[in-house]
Amino acid sequence: MDFQNIQKQISVLKESLTALEQNSEHEIGLAVGVVEFNKNADELKKKLTNLKGESDFFKSVFNTEDYYENISTYLEQIKRSLNYKIEKNGVSFKANENLQESYVAILNIIEILVAEYQIQNKNKAKNLFSRTTDTTQIKSLLAELNTLQERIHNVLHIHSRIVSNVILQNFKIIYTFFYNCIKAAKQRKDELLLVEIAGITDKIITMIKPVFSAKILNTNELIYHYLIFELKELKACAIGEELV
Repeated sequence: MDFQNIQKQISVLKESLTALEQNSEHEIGLAVGVVEFNKNADELKKKLTNLKGESDFFKSVFNTEDYYENISTYLEQIKRSLNYKIEKNGVSFKANENLQESYVAILNIIEILVAEYQIQNKNKAKNLFSRTTDTTQIKSLLAELNTLQERIHNVLHIHSRIVSNVILQNFKIIYTFFYNCIKAAKQRKDELLLVEIAGITDKIITMIKPVFSAKILNTNELIYHYLIFELKELKACAIGEELV
């Protein structure tokens, strides 16, 4: 096993993580209360459900012969707008994506090292003269990786609160437009557009998920559970995915 390469990766990640931690030290409050959000979401969904078709504005601007190009262009504008607001609050989409990938990579490396550690111990038990250098290195790397994993989780947790607040503040615009897009796409049997909307929704959900600090329900994080549920419901509406 290339322990030297793993150590090098840890050092690089530590350096980049330090800069992110310095920008994630401020406390993040709630953008909206649970009761207010649920009330607004219910009213919005009721209003949209009662509409027989799209709104006059949506129909005239987006549901035309060039509907796909028009909708895709506006979806891109929404993404850029959200990206700008999120980055204005100190979170980079790209940095967040890289950090989430690093978090998964660390989990995989830990799993491999644990398996290697068990193999080395078995070999050592069979051969009294076997070297223990590898097991010592593995234990040291595992300690560093576990600490690094916790640091990354803390940064992702703060980032996700920032992202969540931006989505909460723009929920009405996002939900209304996505809902009308889904309705227009289904009327035209446009599966490509449905998949595109589901994909954007899924990316938002992925950035919000690390907001939860533990497996148990935290009342301070209840608003984020409701937000993710609404987004999952929207995604399920697009591609028929069951809610879990």
